[in-house]
Amino acid sequence: MKHINHQPLLWLAGLFTVIMVTAPTSHTSSAADAKDAISPSDVQQGEAISPIPFDKLNFKDRPRALVALGSYLVNGVGDCVGCHTFPRFLRPRGTAPTPANSTGNLRGLGSDPTAGNPFLDPPEQSLTGQMKANINADTHGIVTHRASGVPIYPYNHFLAGGRCFGFFISRNLTPDDSGKPRGLTEAEFIQVMRQGKDISCDTSRLTPPLYGGVVDPVCSTPEGAGAGTSFNPEVLQTMPWPTYHSMTDTELKAIYAYLSSLPQATACNTVETGCAGWFGNAKGAGEVGTNRYRYANTDDCPNNYNPVGPARTGDDHLPYGVAPPQ
Repeated sequence: MKHINHQPLLWLAGLFTVIMVTAPTSHTSSAADAKDAISPSDVQQGEAISPIPFDKLNFKDRPRALVALGSYLVNGVGDCVGCHTFPRFLRPRGTAPTPANSTGNLRGLGSDPTAGNPFLDPPEQSLTGQMKANINADTHGIVTHRASGVPIYPYNHFLAGGRCFGFFISRNLTPDDSGKPRGLTEAEFIQVMRQGKDISCDTSRLTPPLYGGVVDPVCSTPEGAGAGTSFNPEVLQTMPWPTYHSMTDTELKAIYAYLSSLPQATACNTVETGCAGWFGNAKGAGEVGTNRYRYANTDDCPNNYNPVGPARTGDDHLPYGVAPPQ
């Protein structure tokens, strides 16, 4: 679904404006073939669906049209958000925790606090309009900037990773302290997407990804049983890079441009917290695959832990939280 506007004359005027604005920059975001010119429709949709508003993005040395195409691919076609933003959705503004569902949002955090979790909260989604959802992306009040100019917001977890897939944990895709996504150059990022190589966590890498001056701890995640036998630990296992492998140069460069423009984010579920049944504080929290997480139950990092009433306990008899399936 492309961006919808039910006023034809205004839509045509807007489309003309988009074409005029993007035409000078479209050729700069092409691959070797002029047929890779960016569609104005994709630009319009990419701007419309970005959970981080476009006026909050860093466009330094990046064509706006290329960043917009990246947003369209990341937030729409590629569904990067589904694995790398965790929890993905927040409740509507003013939602108070209840014994039935302890996830609340009294502070009104997220990308659209007037909406909520589309799996739980009304209204019914439109067939012709944009998705109404409160994604775990918050840009209220800049706390500071990294030396590279990357902004940091206090309650933003957009694309910060943290979702467990067995003993694999999704990575933080936002700019590290250097201002590059996971500290990767564009060429390295394309190599990751085409070959699945875990470049950012290569132990021989001289410049590992730094977030807040600390090497991304996800690189120290222990490998599970079967490493080197049932799977290749040098290749990303749960990330669908074989699919992304077939994207065009322009599309991969657009994704990189969008990720580079984002504010730095922090994960709700850390390596210290771990993955249920595998490692970290959650190791003893019950059987594998139960989505049990031990991070703090806050508006921006809701884990459904209910401190009122009988404590939910894992195999170690300690309380755990059950994250929403999203």
